[in-house]
Amino acid sequence: MKHSDSLRRKKEFRYTYRAGKSCGGKQLSLVYARNRGGASKIGFSVSKKIGNAVVRNRVKRRMREAITPLIPMIKDGFNLIFIARDVIIEAPFLTIRDGMNAQLLRAGLKKAGNEDA
Repeated sequence: MKHSDSLRRKKEFRYTYRAGKSCGGKQLSLVYARNRGGASKIGFSVSKKIGNAVVRNRVKRRMREAITPLIPMIKDGFNLIFIARDVIIEAPFLTIRDGMNAQLLRAGLKKAGNEDA
């Protein structure tokens, strides 16, 4: 995942949480909202309930790596925040990717023709 694809400012996170819609899954939930810019931006949120800093950072790294091949399939013009749940710690990598893909499909954020991927 490129640095330019990520949500970085607190203001962007606040806007997405306030104005966005959400859908949940077993390992993670997704909050999404329209943005002004062209490209979609992606952020990750891992609560302290998940574990200590080492565990939280590992979860964020795995989530970033899982979303990377899905980025070209995401519609432009959205802010996305993936929120980790505690079952994600033991989840296999492909399960995380499948969960993200399912959330994107449920929210209708995948470009046309990419429903099978």
